[in-house]
Amino acid sequence: MSIHASADSVEEQTADMGTTSFTTKVVYGNSASLMIATRPAGYHSAPHSHDCEQLNWLQHGELWVFVEDTAHHLRTGDFLRIPAGEVHWSWNKSDEPCTLIEVHSPGLHADPLVKAFAVGLHRDGEVPDFLGSPINEFLPEGSSFDPTVAEQQAE
Repeated sequence: MSIHASADSVEEQTADMGTTSFTTKVVYGNSASLMIATRPAGYHSAPHSHDCEQLNWLQHGELWVFVEDTAHHLRTGDFLRIPAGEVHWSWNKSDEPCTLIEVHSPGLHADPLVKAFAVGLHRDGEVPDFLGSPINEFLPEGSSFDPTVAEQQAE
């Protein structure tokens, strides 16, 4: 282990979200994780939440991100913060892929979507001391949450 990882040592993998998927590279430390996520055209995730704050920067393309009942149209270079615990999801309504840089604190290193391939950045012999281990929690089927309230703003 090391506090440094070369680009080649962090492999791009597919995160399968059931109804959709995206390719990603993920690294983590004790207090945060960093995800580089490329979402294909048409990508539409299910509403979910996690007990960590999420900071986003859209590196390339455009993406609609919904937080609770509000729609945010991100374009290249835009930033967005998702407060911990808030229901959110995204939709790439364009014909091109987009790349979103995400920082989660505490990190999502233990989440089943990325746990198998996320790369820890710790020194040899360092015992990780995680700030927390939140995971994505998708809304249960039949939930009273109505995503169309926010998605209507994206039309």
